[in-house]
Amino acid sequence: MFSEKINQLGKALEDRLNPALVEGALDYIQHNEEPLAFEILCDHISEYDISITSEEYELITSLVEDMRLDINAAPFKYMKSLVI
Repeated sequence: MFSEKINQLGKALEDRLNPALVEGALDYIQHNEEPLAFEILCDHISEYDISITSEEYELITSLVEDMRLDINAAPFKYMKSLVI
């Protein structure tokens, strides 16, 4: 259900984040673990201080809302500070 948006985010980050990390996170989608894939991807963004665009931030916040996750919980609460 959310896999297309998560894959879109992962593809957008491949030039800034180690592709193996992106692939590892996205692999969870194949096991019906979309929330886990998304959280791991956001963990990597935060952990490695990867700058994100405002469009990527909007995609992240949209997914957080759609998946009914807490925007104030880690790793999502760190995303706003990474917007360039």
